[in-house]
Amino acid sequence: MSDVDLHYMDYTLALARKGRALTSPNPMVGATLVKDGIIVGEGFHRYAERKHAEDWAIEAAGERARGATLYLNLEPCSHFGRTSPCCDLVIRSGIARVVAAMQDPNPVVSGAGFERLKQAGIEMSVGIREAEARKLNE
Repeated sequence: MSDVDLHYMDYTLALARKGRALTSPNPMVGATLVKDGIIVGEGFHRYAERKHAEDWAIEAAGERARGATLYLNLEPCSHFGRTSPCCDLVIRSGIARVVAAMQDPNPVVSGAGFERLKQAGIEMSVGIREAEARKLNE
């Protein structure tokens, strides 16, 4: 893990905290899109049953998401619920790399989102600031 990855993961965790007391029963999630050393999109899960952090970040980045690195404190969802699977959105947007703090402990997701991203050829790094991410949603 690089100092750059640590920096952007810290930023992402701070974004996630903005959802405190707003997202229940969903977890607090932050997303930061970085391309060529510049943040091109960011978001956090603002309300239960609404757009997820990945949606906000990718929407903000637009075409700049293609080839970017996405930092997340939690694995992107892979199932249909109140929203479409975030991993599908990540794949469609052309993101090249995903750096995630942790796998989603929810058995409906746990590992499936990462697997879909890997199958799509997206580079993955998992476990950066994992302890902090776990504590955030305890």
